[in-house]
Amino acid sequence: MSKLDDHGASTPPGAANRSGFWQSAKRTFFLIEQDFAVSKLAILGVLGTLIGSYFQNLSIYNDKVAAQAKDDMTAAANAFADASSALSVPLALQQQLIFGYHNAIVANADADSNGYETANARTIYKSYTDAYGSLSQHYNLLARKMELYLDWPSNLTRDPATHSAPSTDRIDMSLLNTYGFDCEDDMPSFQKADPEDKNIDYSQIKLPHRGQPMLTVDWYSAKHNVLAIETCFEVTHRAMIPVRQWASGSPVDQAARTKFINTNFDIFQARASNQVLRLNAFMSLAMYDIDQIRVKYRPKGYLCSVPILRSALGSRCMPVRTAGP
Repeated sequence: MSKLDDHGASTPPGAANRSGFWQSAKRTFFLIEQDFAVSKLAILGVLGTLIGSYFQNLSIYNDKVAAQAKDDMTAAANAFADASSALSVPLALQQQLIFGYHNAIVANADADSNGYETANARTIYKSYTDAYGSLSQHYNLLARKMELYLDWPSNLTRDPATHSAPSTDRIDMSLLNTYGFDCEDDMPSFQKADPEDKNIDYSQIKLPHRGQPMLTVDWYSAKHNVLAIETCFEVTHRAMIPVRQWASGSPVDQAARTKFINTNFDIFQARASNQVLRLNAFMSLAMYDIDQIRVKYRPKGYLCSVPILRSALGSRCMPVRTAGP
């Protein structure tokens, strides 16, 4: 073979260089692609872990919310039932005794121990004294339970984590008496504002007393309603001396009997009607509060499941908050 043929059969130097460059580039690209594939898997693994952790945390949080909602609803319903029974029984028995005594006087039969009204009064008097004693002993605890299980949980803006001190609400039965709470005129109202004067709030009563700070009775507070009912119950109990003497079978003070005949029955009748209205108002408020608790824990919808939007929406998506450090 000639040298020319040998030269023609050989690969040109430029082509060999280009072939080596492309081989090297392909090897480099293949290595980069392998590294990138490993990086993609690592990134996807991290993202998958984060997403899985997020939804796991969301599921745990939702379970906690559901458990808290169930506990709050159960506690509120039980507290409402306990308070309704503790208030309605003594109020009903007190009213029966007062009206029974009035009916006996009208029939001129209050001195007849065998008369229907007298016999009936003596039958229920023990139940009344038991109910009176129980309410007198436990009314303050009952009011606090209303605050704990109805007032606070139903407050959609209250965050326990931001309250660094006990409640400053100083109202109690003693102060209601001191500040002259009127059992005939001071009645519950849920009308927050006067249509003509927005500065007037009918749902609150401001009671002044000798230069002391105003005492506020808030009819949107179940605690305040209980204290008002107990205050008027006690006022009536102390004024019904001849009724209690008659029902217990004791000698009746004739001066007290005469006063009851002349003036007191109209007052007693008005107070009894007012107590019924107060009890109904308390029950309406309690049911409203329970509904508010239900609203507080109502599911927030799909957007609260989206990570970024959930953080942006903040408290709208998180009815149960944890305290900071």
